[in-house]
Amino acid sequence: MAFLNFHPSCGNNRRTLLATLVLLASAMLPACSKPPAHVVAAPPPVKVVLAKSEDVPVDLTNIGIVQSVASVTLETQVDGIINAVLVKPGAKVRKGQILFTLDNRPFVAALLQAQANLAQAQANVLVAQAKLDGYQAAYVDAAADWQRAQKMGITSGALAITQFDAYHSTFDQAKANVANGKASLVAARKAVDSAKANVTTAQINLGYCTVRSPLDGKAGNLQAFVGSNVKATTTNLLVINQMQPIYVSFSLPQSDLYQIRKAQQTDSKLPVYVRAHGDPGPPSRGFLSFVDNAIDDSTGSIQLMGTFANTHEELWPGEFVNATLQVAVQKHAVVVPIQAVQTGQNGVFVFVVQNHVARMQSITEKFSYNGMAVISKGLSAGETVVTDGQENVISGQRVEVVTKGLIAPAASASQASADQPDAHGGSTKPATKPSAGPATGPVTKPSASTSKGRP
Repeated sequence: MAFLNFHPSCGNNRRTLLATLVLLASAMLPACSKPPAHVVAAPPPVKVVLAKSEDVPVDLTNIGIVQSVASVTLETQVDGIINAVLVKPGAKVRKGQILFTLDNRPFVAALLQAQANLAQAQANVLVAQAKLDGYQAAYVDAAADWQRAQKMGITSGALAITQFDAYHSTFDQAKANVANGKASLVAARKAVDSAKANVTTAQINLGYCTVRSPLDGKAGNLQAFVGSNVKATTTNLLVINQMQPIYVSFSLPQSDLYQIRKAQQTDSKLPVYVRAHGDPGPPSRGFLSFVDNAIDDSTGSIQLMGTFANTHEELWPGEFVNATLQVAVQKHAVVVPIQAVQTGQNGVFVFVVQNHVARMQSITEKFSYNGMAVISKGLSAGETVVTDGQENVISGQRVEVVTKGLIAPAASASQASADQPDAHGGSTKPATKPSAGPATGPVTKPSASTSKGRP
């Protein structure tokens, strides 16, 4: 400290001394004050879940399209005019149900004419048979006369040459008449067959005037109406699609063919699950019914088809769906929610929490299903992994396990540790010491879906 010299009689020196002392005291005050305490940040809040072991289906998935087992376009088989429409657009139809009728009067007349011609042909057969019977009787007499004439001969003088020739000529004529009678009878019988065929044709054409459904299905939009003049095999009346059962066609890469064929050795009807886009309900279950006999060399894929009962008509022809073929079930697979899996510079990893400390742990993800990641390496069932809040986690640092929001209160130096959740997952309570055990907050366990992660 500096010593100040002043003269007692000098008033100005007194005032100067007083001001100097005040300044010195003011300068020394900051040096005597206590420095501020260092503020420690609270551990970042995270949500966790236990890795679990469960049986996981091995699925092969792609986009498929629904196809009818049978789709029929109704056409008229005869020319005519529609006089009745007995089906509504979009209605369900049954096999044999009458859908359209045509004006049948011309066909009734044609049938009557054919039946009349048949009756005439049958009468001609009777006439031809009667003539043949007469020819055969005359032939018998002529043959007897000719035989006697031959015995008598002309050398004995009993018969003149002219009589002998007459018997011979009569016999030849009778023989020819019998042959002609037989031919006429055959022709008459063939005419009967032709007349019967004409009657059958007329009956068929008359039957074509009533258009029936050839299968059970659903009707499309009407394309002909009452009064429409329709042409045979030209005019479309209606399209009917069979809805039950129904097909779903889809393709998979040729690399999956080995798995499919191997799986078919143990199960000839592998399950196929499909879900229509926007359908919140469970997927429809069917079975694999067709594997193409060749790989499409332009796409490197194999065409497959599944058959579905479609009892409630949830699948619609022409509809695009997510199709999943289940070829196996992986037993005791380790699974975690897919949001727990992170990707870093060194590959895929998760944060594993132990004793309130999160550490980065590299894993190998095999595949995912139903929002769950199947881990083939690097993680065991029962380990606690972080599912939310990873962006604030530093490997090797403490974390706070929460069950609701991720916003935690700020901590100061007066707090020995962050708040810990109670054993029932309720409100948090301050702790005076860091807990040495694992996080006790409730964990969220993924539920096993019966659909096994179908699309």
